[in-house]
Amino acid sequence: MKRLELHHWILLAMGLGALIGLPLNLAAESGALPAETVATVADVGKALGDLFLRLLQMLVVPLIVSSLITGVTGMGDLRKLGRLGGRTVAFYLGTSFVAIVTGVLMVNLLNPGVGADLGLLEAGAGAAPNVVESGGHVGQILWAQLEGMIPKNPLKAAADGDMLPLIFFSIVLGVFISAVEHQRGDEADEAGGPYREGDAQDSPEVAEERSGAALLRRFFAGLFAVMMRMTLAVIRLAPIGVFGFMLYAAAGRGLAAFEALGLYALTVFLALAVHAFVTLPLILRFLGHRSPIGHAKAMMPALLTAFSTASSNGTLPLTLQCTERSGVPNEVGSFVLPLGATINMDGTALYEAVAVLFIAQVYGMDLSLGQQAIVALTALLASVGAAGIPHAGTVMMVVVLSAVGLPTTAVGLILAVDRILDMCRTTVNVFSDSCAAVVVAHYAADPAPTD
Repeated sequence: MKRLELHHWILLAMGLGALIGLPLNLAAESGALPAETVATVADVGKALGDLFLRLLQMLVVPLIVSSLITGVTGMGDLRKLGRLGGRTVAFYLGTSFVAIVTGVLMVNLLNPGVGADLGLLEAGAGAAPNVVESGGHVGQILWAQLEGMIPKNPLKAAADGDMLPLIFFSIVLGVFISAVEHQRGDEADEAGGPYREGDAQDSPEVAEERSGAALLRRFFAGLFAVMMRMTLAVIRLAPIGVFGFMLYAAAGRGLAAFEALGLYALTVFLALAVHAFVTLPLILRFLGHRSPIGHAKAMMPALLTAFSTASSNGTLPLTLQCTERSGVPNEVGSFVLPLGATINMDGTALYEAVAVLFIAQVYGMDLSLGQQAIVALTALLASVGAAGIPHAGTVMMVVVLSAVGLPTTAVGLILAVDRILDMCRTTVNVFSDSCAAVVVAHYAADPAPTD
């Protein structure tokens, strides 16, 4: 009898969670069971899922630091890093922009907010997330995000789980480890060392520096190997965590959340589906020269975990492992994927654009083509600053709402369905990251241009 793969166990766990949770939710709504009892079961499921997510989050910081530094130092030639980084950022910005355009077209086609009952939505709205009101225009907010990339204290950024500055520091550290390890003796001579150009050996000072840099490189490579082994151990528990999250979602929310926001949710679903099942597979086929179906099968454990946890950062350990199974070299995946988990948010960017246009329609605002372009551009930039954690995109939406003069408190109108949409857009985010790794790896394998 064929042994079940991990993604099969995860699918079974998702189905079991929904199978138990939905009847409990219906029983609570009909009065057959006390609502408090069902809420307790949902809370137990959430606690179970949170334990698994904490195990994954425990791995994220050391995994990102070690993988990025190992990836950068493993390239040797820093020009290769520049080419790799340029292609990665270009891919991320390009696919996010295409995703936003898809969302804008879909919301203009379906008009989910036209004729919606604002009073009904406000009555069912949850409390808006705790956000800081903008103290200036959008440019100032986005500049603050750019400035925040540079950490005042890398250790504090690591402790706070602040990924973007941690990524910046890790890349810079990897660059200088590689630079010191490959430095020439004549560079020390320029600094006043005893070495003279033409000597057969490095000066003792340079040799010691190179030896120390090599030791650092081996340390981070060893740390990365250990973290990947820990990852393999933790992901065996994925079905348990996924079951807990699905039980919480099904028993706690049920299907009632879609009554007032059904067309809006459908619009987001369809736009995400177009991006995930049309745009990204075409990119995989024609730019990555890879079978979309084969790649999706290899990525299935990561995609299902992303769906259940709604956390790109939490799924990162599994994403790294699955992309290696899909044939992406470790030196490429260890650079592209941690960066993507922080700045590549196709699903989040699409969702923010659709949500803002939906809110504008609910309030009776007819946004011009220029205003919709502002929404698209701001959603693209805001998605870069969104943390890879649940509901981060909702908080960042405040930036997009303020760009077109909509009240930031309107975020509360869509919170009823945000969890399920968050799960879907996170899955698209992770799939896009993996597609980027495939495409970048394909072009990285091409011979480097000669000078």
